[in-house]
Amino acid sequence: MYNKEHLVTADKEGNFYCRVVDAVLNCRENQQVCGTGCPCFVITDAVMGKQGCFVCQYEGERSDKDSSLFPSVQGLDERLGKAYRYAANAHYGQYRKGTAIPYFTHIITTVNYCMELTDDVEIIQAAILHDTIEDTSVTLQDLRQNFGERVARIVEADTEDKRRDRPASETWEIRKRETVQHLSDKPYEAKLVMLADKTANAESLFREWERIGDVVWEKFNMKDKKKQEWYFRSVADCLAEFSDTSVMKKLMEYIDRLFGERAEDE
Repeated sequence: MYNKEHLVTADKEGNFYCRVVDAVLNCRENQQVCGTGCPCFVITDAVMGKQGCFVCQYEGERSDKDSSLFPSVQGLDERLGKAYRYAANAHYGQYRKGTAIPYFTHIITTVNYCMELTDDVEIIQAAILHDTIEDTSVTLQDLRQNFGERVARIVEADTEDKRRDRPASETWEIRKRETVQHLSDKPYEAKLVMLADKTANAESLFREWERIGDVVWEKFNMKDKKKQEWYFRSVADCLAEFSDTSVMKKLMEYIDRLFGERAEDE
């Protein structure tokens, strides 16, 4: 059973506590935090108050004017709830690079995009878990035991070799070229999760770039904006089979707004 104490309490300024990311957040700040995609936050008409949590399936009293900010998780499948809890524990204490935003917000946004592309529960589970092998102590065998072979294979296909014996700034270009080189040959499910992941990254980056401009690149292992553009566009080119989807269109919009539209003769 889910924890029935998993509630969200919000004030009129939009500050609220979210148990999914274990943090106080503000839904009105343009930070791509829970306010733009949290499974446990609901807003009621003009006044925010104590509401139910879709992750724990708490059913509180809500009027007809209630509007979920993450409607796709209403009636959340138990298998997704299991993956949410597993990933939240694995990423506990991690933050988005150079911010105080819990890292799990990236997972939530990735899943939101994934749900625009598919209703396949195992692919969505893989989207929730896509960074666990790469960025936490979770192993491939852990995922096999907890979520099965297919989910584990999708996550493995999207896992980058971090080369932790060397500084990340030294290996950035090697790692990204490997991703681009092999992406076209990856299974369809892995490419779908990759698209959702990169779109979530591009959205978060764009939101921050809107506030602080090109100084945003200084916090990354690769500070060269041109090389960042090469990587985003190369990934998008490798995922051209999704060009008619809403998610790919959003990815290209963010890329063009971040780097300028690509010249037609490129």
